[in-house]
Amino acid sequence: MAHEIIHTMLESLMILIFEMIGTGFLTMLFLATGGGVAIFVGFFILLILSARISGSHYNPVVTFAFMLRKDRGQFNWKLGVLYMLFQAGGAILGALFAFYCFRL
Repeated sequence: MAHEIIHTMLESLMILIFEMIGTGFLTMLFLATGGGVAIFVGFFILLILSARISGSHYNPVVTFAFMLRKDRGQFNWKLGVLYMLFQAGGAILGALFAFYCFRL
């Protein structure tokens, strides 16, 4: 039983860290290029790579929309809050990394 709980916690942490890294990459890409086609292509690649892992909620508004859906059992609100916290953390870390690397 304890092994299953630890496995579930590690799996959830991996998903949250993946969300943070993806949001950080999108933030860095946007700050480095200013948007346009590069941000679209970068988002599309991240979307394809992470759709099965985390659902590709790289925006807290998307996560919030999933939390408000009628079939609430599919997406827990506690998990949604954690997603949004990790997304905000990823955006902050991505912005700091972009400012450090590109001297923006």
